[in-house]
Amino acid sequence: MKKKGSVLNSSSWTLGVKFIERGVSLIIYIMLARFLSIEEFGVVAFAMLFLEFITVIISSGVKDFILTRKEVNKIFIDTCTFSVVTVSILVSILFYLVMDLFFIDKSELMQDVFKVLLLLPAISSFNIVQTALLQRNFNFKSLSLRNLFSTLVAGAISVYCAFDGYGAWALVINQYCKVIVDTIILQVIVKYKPGLSLSYTYFKECYRFSIPLLVSEVMNFWSTRMMDLFVSIIHGVGSLAVLNISRKFTRLVQQLSLTSLRPVVLSYATKSEDKSEAFAKFISYITFVVAPILIAIGVYAEFYVTPIFGEQWEPAIVIIEILSFTAVAQCLSWYFGLVLITQGKNVLLFKLNVVFTLIFFLAGLFSYRLQFTEYIIVQTFVINMVSIYKIYFLIKNKYMGYHDFKSYIVPSVISCLIFVFTSLVFRNFLNSDFFDSPWVKLSLTMLFSTFSFLISFFITMLFFSVFSKDIKESFFRVTSKRRKGKA
Repeated sequence: MKKKGSVLNSSSWTLGVKFIERGVSLIIYIMLARFLSIEEFGVVAFAMLFLEFITVIISSGVKDFILTRKEVNKIFIDTCTFSVVTVSILVSILFYLVMDLFFIDKSELMQDVFKVLLLLPAISSFNIVQTALLQRNFNFKSLSLRNLFSTLVAGAISVYCAFDGYGAWALVINQYCKVIVDTIILQVIVKYKPGLSLSYTYFKECYRFSIPLLVSEVMNFWSTRMMDLFVSIIHGVGSLAVLNISRKFTRLVQQLSLTSLRPVVLSYATKSEDKSEAFAKFISYITFVVAPILIAIGVYAEFYVTPIFGEQWEPAIVIIEILSFTAVAQCLSWYFGLVLITQGKNVLLFKLNVVFTLIFFLAGLFSYRLQFTEYIIVQTFVINMVSIYKIYFLIKNKYMGYHDFKSYIVPSVISCLIFVFTSLVFRNFLNSDFFDSPWVKLSLTMLFSTFSFLISFFITMLFFSVFSKDIKESFFRVTSKRRKGKA
């Protein structure tokens, strides 16, 4: 019971500190965006795209290998540390040797930034094993506080550098400060001293475990970064910077809601006798609550982008509006993989992910002659089509019952459509000459978003009895548990 209480306490700490850390990161991101030009922002964004890929290569599977071991010893830890650090150095050297393939037509600044950042994976590789050791001991509190502290320190230094005219190098300094502070704190907490007591047996076990996961992680990485890759190569780093700004709020909402709830959804659906109904309910709730937020980010983009990020980021407004058309479809298909995993269809999921990744790759390849905005429109269309197919696939193969889809998911989709209509009406009202101050308009967007949600909520509850009944029962169930807990 004591261990369970400790885990729950650490989890609550992790969630609370994570929200604070995300908020701090957002403030730092906004300040840097205001001080830097689009090109400077794009230079580091392009370099970081490849550095993130290097991180995936060196860390995939190793952390899970440590976490799944029943027992660990000094030789085991030394072997894992040596293998990760060695691989990170070799991969960094390899990318340095072949960097001309990716940067031959890029500016000298971008090449210099990438060369300097190539040292980063070697430093951060020390953190992989130490982080896994803390996670084994459920020491999430220390990990969360470390991340918050390093974000604050790195953010303060990089914002000062950006203000002082360091340009793109301010973002480079931010990355190094965060990694160095992380490394120091982890060393103080874990008190691990690397040694040379290595084991070839542990080394083989580690990479037998890690390599299959590496293939999956690499594919997942490029499936989520496909748009970034094509935009940076075809349309330039300036367009990549605009794309990053355009997706900042959307990704933040997705990380704090959809991604954070993933283990909860998996746990609940796995234990549920009726998995079809369980998933249908979760997907409908997510779509009902989160999709309107993502829609509002697009509908009201013209009222918050320039006041928050600066006038130079005005091109992001159109991109945000276009990408918001994927809000409902992405919410509906977010847990597609979990549905198949709970049914034991891991191989099928892998095959489908390969097909979906190939579709996005071909869509990008055949769109190389299009303008940046036109390319985003094509990608939005493809995202919606793939997401709709995922839902169709689940229903057709009876992983989700049509009755459950009709009873729970359809009402949430209609609620989103009502939200879109009312939001557009309010947007036209804000565009009138009655409001002059951009900050007044920004405040009213939040107020009108709330009104739109309440309108769509009450209409949906009025016309869809099954959905309405389940929402009410869930609400009373949660409130009754809280009352019993207080008692």
